Formats: sequence, structure tokens, C-alpha cells
Amino acid sequence: MALDKKVAEQSVPQRVDIEERYKWNLKDIFESEEEWEEVYQEVKSLIEKANDYSGNLNSPNTLFECLETRSRIQMLCHSLFQYAKLNQELDNRVSKFQALTERAAALASQADAAYSFIEPELLELDDKRLNELASQFPQTDMYDFFIKELIRSRKHIRSKEVEELLAQLSIVSRGSFNSFTMLDDADIKYPTIKDPDGNDVKLTKQRYSKILESSNQDYRKRAHEAFYSVYKDHVNTTGALLATSINKDIFYSKARKYESSLHQALDAHNIPVEVYYSLIEYTESDLSALHKWTALRKRILKLDKIYPYDMMCPLFPDQNYEVEYDDAIVEIVEAVQALGTTYARILKEGFEKRWIDVYETEGKGSGAFSWGNYSVHPYVLMNYNDTIDNMFTLAHEMGHALHSRFSDEKQPFPKAHYATFVAEVASTLNEGLLLIHLLKKATDKGQKLFLLDRHISNTFGTFFHQVLYANFEHQIHKLVEDGGALSPDQMSEIWEGLTKRYYGPDITMDEYSKYKWSRIPHFYMTYYVYQYATSYAASQAILDKFVKGEKEIVDKYLNLISSGGSDYPINLLRECGVDMTSPEPFKATLKLFSEQVDEVDQLTL
Repeated sequence: MALDKKVAEQSVPQRVDIEERYKWNLKDIFESEEEWEEVYQEVKSLIEKANDYSGNLNSPNTLFECLETRSRIQMLCHSLFQYAKLNQELDNRVSKFQALTERAAALASQADAAYSFIEPELLELDDKRLNELASQFPQTDMYDFFIKELIRSRKHIRSKEVEELLAQLSIVSRGSFNSFTMLDDADIKYPTIKDPDGNDVKLTKQRYSKILESSNQDYRKRAHEAFYSVYKDHVNTTGALLATSINKDIFYSKARKYESSLHQALDAHNIPVEVYYSLIEYTESDLSALHKWTALRKRILKLDKIYPYDMMCPLFPDQNYEVEYDDAIVEIVEAVQALGTTYARILKEGFEKRWIDVYETEGKGSGAFSWGNYSVHPYVLMNYNDTIDNMFTLAHEMGHALHSRFSDEKQPFPKAHYATFVAEVASTLNEGLLLIHLLKKATDKGQKLFLLDRHISNTFGTFFHQVLYANFEHQIHKLVEDGGALSPDQMSEIWEGLTKRYYGPDITMDEYSKYKWSRIPHFYMTYYVYQYATSYAASQAILDKFVKGEKEIVDKYLNLISSGGSDYPINLLRECGVDMTSPEPFKATLKLFSEQVDEVDQLTL
């Protein structure tokens, strides 16, 4: 075991309680803080070179050198910020790494401002001249997509002076999210409650998630009320922070002459806004299967009333089991064999070479994420707690990590960064392969029901919940864009109404569920959450091709995750046979969900 179970259950573990092999090896980025400082100084000197290029970009060699210098700065700034931020994530109470993170962010902002002349200066040239310059670069496959994108986005690039000012504002624009993070991860203290055996349990985000899987409704209720009472107490602060973030989004959309903040967010990767609207429209056109799922859960769980906190516990707890981290690795590696030996080899490398920080410790950042680094390898944060959900989360985040690794190896830096729209395909496909693997191992009706429940719950969380979130996010943006002002009461009212609409007539709202919006960090990442739903639909379509044994689907998929940002995500997915501009992926996802709900219904009659 990585740590003593009694220690884990009685208190939040300290960093020293964790074995080294379960911790990030951040020395892969920088060997020491002294090396960090050396690179920091190198970036400062590269920033000073900006004046050598400004006004001289009408030469292919000078332009190429300028773009390469900026790429070098971006790579180094990424490593500086990532090293500081990942160290901060390990204990958000340590001020030293908070300071390093702010220094790195300020340096990146300074670099962005110094080189912000590039786009406005290039856009003084006509399209023909831009293409001529690109064709004469020493390497023509490095910045070809950059030039294509520059031409496409011409009308949203402002003057040199305005671009420099917007770049300088970037560090200020992160203020609301940084403040929310400090509140949510460092300052908020959760209460202690009694478990069903009378033992004290100090709540954390991870422990709260695990308690929601308990078969004891009273335990779920008490944990839910204790957990969200903290957010209710801070709702004015979180409401003000989110409202500030929304106003920031709207400011930038106006500054760049977009029709709305939604148009700006989706235009970053040339996603038609119709994709966003059709996602919500087609999902909400028929929520009967989701309503049936709520009613079915109420029947199977034998509840007089079903509340939002009753929607996550397994329906068949007698079939549930814990999966220790090392066992989860074995299952995941076996599950992805369908993706080929190269994929499986790199996945095992990630597990063996300390890409992952595995366990929850005092002060550590919550949740899970993957974060690539072109110069080194991806890093994955986990707060692994031996649940089936955490095993799927691990598979999910390693899908992101492998996507980063494949793209970084196959693409030059300017084209390596992929859109989130595509990234969530890689992560949710891994989850789908894990589910198929576990279903094949299921030996009886009970295990099949458990896994069907798990997949339905996954669709519920990754698709339906994210569409609900997307609707909420669009409503609060639209309210401000139409001249209104946001208040915590308004946001809670919108959230409560959407919860009732999605869960259906059988749901009973409690006092605290309407505050859930106030603890979701993704709302500070402009129009981000919808991509979970669209990507989930796309991954289910690709997964179906694997199941049916479609010829060359493995090669097509590996090409997808090796393509980085070399093309628009809609085009990359189309190469895998998935058209996200059509409602078909959404319809197919809803159809499969409905069939699985009906199957559980029939098996439990």
C-alpha cells in the first residue's frame, strides 16, 4: 500500500506519508529552483529581442526567426509556470510557490505584450503577401497553419497598441479564477461529520465524492448538507467572483469585435456556434430517458423521495468493489490494447516514470487534471481514493496525457497544442475502452447490472450534466450581455430550475443543491464545459467503430491524437468519420442511453 489505511481514514495524509513512486518527479522540468531562475533570466533576454523584429517582418527569414523566438519563449514560459504551479498544487498553503507562479505568469504576460506586434504588423500585409512569406520560410510546415489562422481571424486582431494593452491585461484577467482557487482549495474548511458507525470523518472534496457513493441515504444527506453549507456561507463571495469572470469574458469579446462571448470562445478553434446550440436543443428536446432514470433509481433504491445527492450512489452496492491504484493500472493497460502496442507502451511509461501525483494530501489541489509539456512529458494530478470512479478518472486523464505525448512527438511546437474539443475525445474513449474491458470480464447478471449502472452514470455525468452546465453558463453570459446584472440568488434560481428540468418530476430539491454552481471551477474557463458533452458524443461514435471492427480505425484514431493543432478539430474528427456539425452524434448518445436505461429496467423487474 502507498500509505497506511488507518492513517488515510483518520486524517488527511501528509506529503511525507506517500511513497516517492506515487509522487510527481518535477525535476524532469527543472533540476532545482536555481535552474528555474536561469531559465527565467533567459526568457527576459529573449523578450528584449522583440525590438529587433518589430517593423522588419516583411522578410521571410526575419519573420521566421521572430516566430521561432516567440515559440522558444512560449515553451520556456510554459515550463516556468508549470513547474511553479505544480509545486503549488502539492500544497496551496506554501507561499513560496505561489510567488513563483505569479512571477512566471507576469513574465509570460510581459512576453506576450512584447511580441504582440506580430499579428497586427502582419495583418498590414494582404493575404497574397502573407502566403508568399510563408512559402519562403526555411521550414514551410512549421507556421503554415498559423498563417492560415491569421488570415481567418483578421477582423478580430486589433492595432499594435490595443494588442499590447490586451496582452498586459492577461494577468489581471486571471484574478477572479485565482481568487476562487485560493478560496476553494486553501481557505475553505469543511466540517467533520459522523459516519454510520459513529466515527468522525473530516470532509474533503474527495471524501465528499466518495460518501455520495454510500448506500446510506442519511449519510449522503448529512454529508451533502455539511459540505454545501460551507458554499452557502460563501455564496456572496463566489457569486461576485463568477460575475467578475463573466464580465471579463464579455469585455474581451467586445474588445475583439465578436458578436458575443460565445462566438469568441468557439471561434478560437473555428467551431460553429450552431454546434453549441444544437447540443442543448437536441438534448433538451427529449429528456424522457433521463427522467425515467431518476424514477428508476428511486424505485431500485426504495426511496420515498429522491434528491440530487441520491443520483450518484451505485444502484447495486453489493456488486461494488474497491480498486487499489496499482490494480487500476493493470486494468487500464489491458483495456487499451485495442489501440496498439505503441499506445500501451507509452501508457506504461507514464505510470512507471512518475508522471502522476496519485494521492490526496493536506493542502493539495482538488480533483484531477492532465497537463502536457512539449519539452518533457505530461503530468497528471490525481486524488486517488480506491473507487471505481477514480479508476475511470485515471483512465480519463491518461487519455489526455497520451494525446499530449503523441502530438508532441509528431508535431512541431507551433502545431502541437490541440483543442479541448478534441482532447476530451481521447480521455472519454479511454473510459469507454475500460468499460468494454470490464464488461467482458463480468460473469453474472449482478456484475453486468453494476457496469451498466456505471456507464449510465458516466453518460449522466459526462454528457447530461455538462449540457446542463453549458445551458447555465450560456444563460448567465446572455443575461449580462443583454444588460442585466448577476446576483447569487439569480444564479441559484437558474441552477435550481435546470436541475428540475433535467432530473424530471420525480426529483425533490433540497435546501443546498441550488448552490452547486458556486463550487465549479470550469465556469471560470469561458465556455469550456460543453466540450465534455460534444467530445463524449464523438468518442462514443469512434468507440462504436472499434466495437464493429471498422477497417483502419486504429490508424485513423492514432493519427487523430498525433495531429495536435495542425487542423481545426471539426476537420480532424471528420477524418475519423464523425461529423460534429450534424446532430447525429448527440442523437446516437441519447439513443444508447435510453436503451441502457431500458435494459436495467427490464433486468430489475
